[in-house]
Amino acid sequence: MTIDAESRPGEDARGLGWRVVPLVFAECRPIVLAMFALRFVAGAAMGGPGWGRLSAADAGLLVVGVVSWVAATGFVYLLNGVSDIPGDRLNGSTRPLASGRLPVRAAIGWCIAFAVAAVVLSAVVGLGLLVCALAMLGFGWLYSAGRHAAKQRVWSASLVIFGGGIATYLGGAFATGNVPAPGTIAVAVPMAAWMAVAGNTKDLADVAGDRVAGRRTLPVTLGIRPAAWATALGCCAVGVAGLFVPSAPARIVAACLLAAALAMIGIAAYGRSLGTKRMYAVFMVSQVVSNLVIVVLM
Repeated sequence: MTIDAESRPGEDARGLGWRVVPLVFAECRPIVLAMFALRFVAGAAMGGPGWGRLSAADAGLLVVGVVSWVAATGFVYLLNGVSDIPGDRLNGSTRPLASGRLPVRAAIGWCIAFAVAAVVLSAVVGLGLLVCALAMLGFGWLYSAGRHAAKQRVWSASLVIFGGGIATYLGGAFATGNVPAPGTIAVAVPMAAWMAVAGNTKDLADVAGDRVAGRRTLPVTLGIRPAAWATALGCCAVGVAGLFVPSAPARIVAACLLAAALAMIGIAAYGRSLGTKRMYAVFMVSQVVSNLVIVVLM
């Protein structure tokens, strides 16, 4: 992993003290941490006995599981932030690492702390969650680290994102003390596929830095507007496929995803400046709505 970053002159992690904490979580993107926690809880809803039948002990273990997953997600996104510093600076990012407010050494230390916390806490919950947490950490490393990081190519990035999505939903199911049922997997697969396909929307606004960094993202490969169309149509295909899952809540979720895909098509077709950030916003809103549907109905 190549790193090109310096701390601000005269300031290191020790000089920051406790001020490093908000910088670390800002770099991890609190909205993303919350989103993964929601996905994890959705997995618990699909795999658990029902919210009304959870014992106090089981509910406590679920809370520990959520914290372990937030830690695993923190590792993934903080490591990605370290690896993305050169491209983020070219893209004009004001996040703590790219701006130099968060020293790289401090970020790496927090990456290690997040990984240790994820492993220890998931082990407290059970073997199934531990395996999922280790898989999530592995996917994070594969995505960001090394000369052949998965983020460098569309196909490999999509596969790793899909794997991280599956690990999240199955981890939530394991956190309830149950083995994920076929119905859980049937819902988790289209939800993870949605993450892998719609996740391309985050690259639409970062073409300049990604091109210089040598990343072959969909917008770099196809151009911004064709990439927007390809992403929107791919999302539409995922939503349609989800309608065939033999579960009423799953079909409601698929309808939410399909509505979001149609909104993306509208943005790709009629957006004057394409609205690259609007497509990503549609993706994030669709994730909140669809996962809340799972939490409430399943």
